[in-house]
Amino acid sequence: MGMKRLFDILPVDFFKPLTSKYRQAYADCIMQLFNAFKPEISYGVGREIVVKELADYFEADDAEMSFDNETFVSDAREKANGVIAMLKRCGWIEYEQETNHQINVVLCEYAIPVIESMNRVIREEEAEYQGIISQIHASLQNEELYSKPYELIIKGVMENTERLLSELKKLNASIKRHMDRQTNDMGADEILNHFFEYHQNIGSKAYLRMKTSENISYFRTAIIERIEWMMESPEIMERAVTGYMEVEETADTDQAYDQVISMLIDIKSSFYRLDDIIEEIDRKHARYMRSAVMRARFLLATGNNLEGKLSKILDVYVRQLNEGNQSDMETLFSMYPQSFISPESLQTIPVTKKLGKISNFSDDAGMSEEERQLYKEALRMKNRSRFSRKNINEYVVKLLDGRDALPVTEVPVTSRRDLIRIIYISIYAGNHSNNYTIKRSGRQVEMHGYSLPYFDILKK
Repeated sequence: MGMKRLFDILPVDFFKPLTSKYRQAYADCIMQLFNAFKPEISYGVGREIVVKELADYFEADDAEMSFDNETFVSDAREKANGVIAMLKRCGWIEYEQETNHQINVVLCEYAIPVIESMNRVIREEEAEYQGIISQIHASLQNEELYSKPYELIIKGVMENTERLLSELKKLNASIKRHMDRQTNDMGADEILNHFFEYHQNIGSKAYLRMKTSENISYFRTAIIERIEWMMESPEIMERAVTGYMEVEETADTDQAYDQVISMLIDIKSSFYRLDDIIEEIDRKHARYMRSAVMRARFLLATGNNLEGKLSKILDVYVRQLNEGNQSDMETLFSMYPQSFISPESLQTIPVTKKLGKISNFSDDAGMSEEERQLYKEALRMKNRSRFSRKNINEYVVKLLDGRDALPVTEVPVTSRRDLIRIIYISIYAGNHSNNYTIKRSGRQVEMHGYSLPYFDILKK
């Protein structure tokens, strides 16, 4: 028997409600139905109850809907009946008649995993990596389960391993999505908001957990050793093959053995591949953090430094271009004759055949001791002004000055450089060597004309 394909199971028009003009309303109604079925003992509810649920939903929406592309319906109950008819026609639900002649709306079994997936996308649930990997470890270590190794261990371990890889790839993709959202059109305030959103939802949540409390390497060695032990144990393999033949309904012993071995090798290989996925996540995380900070620094830069000058020049001319004023742009460029032959010139550069007189080495002794000390002091001053982890930590310790906590609003801000320092205080807060940490909140605060997430600085 060949492998089944998606539309061997799903009706042809199954996704039609979700691709129609009213797809948002249909998606909401599908979720309403699913929630109505939750308290019941089965995925079936009386039709009148379903109509009332959907009518209540449409009561708040007076927009018209059409179910035949001709007649428009505005009545909430009519909309509810139209949606139910559409979902039945497309194969999401079906009717079931009770002995008392009551008509129940029953959710089709193949629609349930689709709706559950929709629910996970909406809620943006995160997997507990440690929870998944500890389940795998616990199954492999439980001696009582080896009476039926395929049914009770291998099948579940394979599913959890695939889920673990999937969740890590989702984390990888979510970092890429945040990176793609960074555009050159963003202002400094948008970049800062985007950075703190990323840091709260990814950097301090999924990524930090993966690297600390939910480090997936904790059980890896024991899991791989257990998989190898199973493959080398004839008795366990014999029971696993028997279980595979019963569950998967096959009579070919050799094929069953090959499939079981293949599954165990895949599990083992997956745990070796985790390092590659985590390394890729690390690279993207570091690149995102570096890119966000550099963009914010460039846009916040002022003064006589190169970044500040470029930023001001570009802002002025972009504003003029957007306003359609191009007259001043002509003065930005000028043509003038070259007084020397450039290496890029088409004219051949003559080779000098005559050597000039070589100057003698200077008798000057170079820098004096006093000049050398001044140069060293200048370097020390430059290092002290850098936004290094050590300098930021020392700055925060001085700010706290015996206090256990300090709100971010009390950090002195007299220039945009001070705003950049606040960003670095947030970035370095997770370092174990620091004498401080921060406690975030969900609200925003205005500082020096910019909106920043509010947080408290706590003394360790």
